[in-house]
Amino acid sequence: MAHIICVSSQKGGTGKTTTAVNLASCLALFEKRTLLVDGDPLGSATTNLGIDKKALSLDLFDAMSDSAKLQDAIVKTELRFLHVLPARFRLFQVETLLSNQPQSEKTLRHLLENCSDAYDYIIIDSPASLGFLSICTMAAADRLIIPLQFHLHAFESLGHLLKVVRQVQKKTRSDLKVAGILFTMCQEPSVIQKDVFNRILTHFKANIFSTTIPWDNKLRDTANHAKPLILQDIASKASRAHLDFALEVMNLFKPDE
Repeated sequence: MAHIICVSSQKGGTGKTTTAVNLASCLALFEKRTLLVDGDPLGSATTNLGIDKKALSLDLFDAMSDSAKLQDAIVKTELRFLHVLPARFRLFQVETLLSNQPQSEKTLRHLLENCSDAYDYIIIDSPASLGFLSICTMAAADRLIIPLQFHLHAFESLGHLLKVVRQVQKKTRSDLKVAGILFTMCQEPSVIQKDVFNRILTHFKANIFSTTIPWDNKLRDTANHAKPLILQDIASKASRAHLDFALEVMNLFKPDE
């Protein structure tokens, strides 16, 4: 049965989608059967893996609206062990469509449970918001990874996100746990940044991943190349960091495997 991990951040620009895409790709590189679920209507994870959204006949919206089987919407990628459940902008319509259904927040969870045996890991890219889809993606997961930029405003946004996590746990009775905070876009830390880090360590009980993702201009170009960085330049510092992060994530689940 797959380990289901949601990558979530309240604000954009934290490297959320980059983390989800590269983590899933690295797990696949380690020959772990991996499904990346694009839970963001912007569909950036879909695009970043080179999938032409205009050519898609089915996507996550079809599966969540029960107009198609989830397995039929899954797409193969360049990596043998990586599949994608793509998203397009119309995913925004899911909230309205499901609004009258009981426990609609668990819709994605139920869908993924049906294909869980086919994968070792399911990585979900959550929207950069705190709306219905974010709740759905969190409720579908067992663990939550929180990408966080290394700056002062991160402290406040993290607090808001953790409040939502508690709401999701209470409302959906899920077993969602925070796997850890991943610092992204890290340059040489300033005195202010070190203060942010110390405050987070003091005020939050969530784990801090030992891996940090360095600032790397090549990460900014991945969308233009429509493929994860490890398939562009596996020797780059950001690629090496994501490989280390994937190993750290895998180690979280070793007692269960």
